[in-house]
Amino acid sequence: MPHVQITWVEGRTPDQKRKIAERITEALTEDGRAKRENIHVAFLDLPSVNYAEAGVLVADQKRTP
Repeated sequence: MPHVQITWVEGRTPDQKRKIAERITEALTEDGRAKRENIHVAFLDLPSVNYAEAGVLVADQKRTP
């Protein structure tokens, strides 16, 4: 039973998560030979103050659009 956990900074919409979960499920059924009903996808949304990249909190990073 595959379990995929995605840990990222919060900000995705439920619709975006639905699409991502569906694509992951498709990949595991087609390429991983897993049964659809056995695939679990979990999203762990972290506040930007609880996630760091290269030693810097995401909340403190300046992002370019």
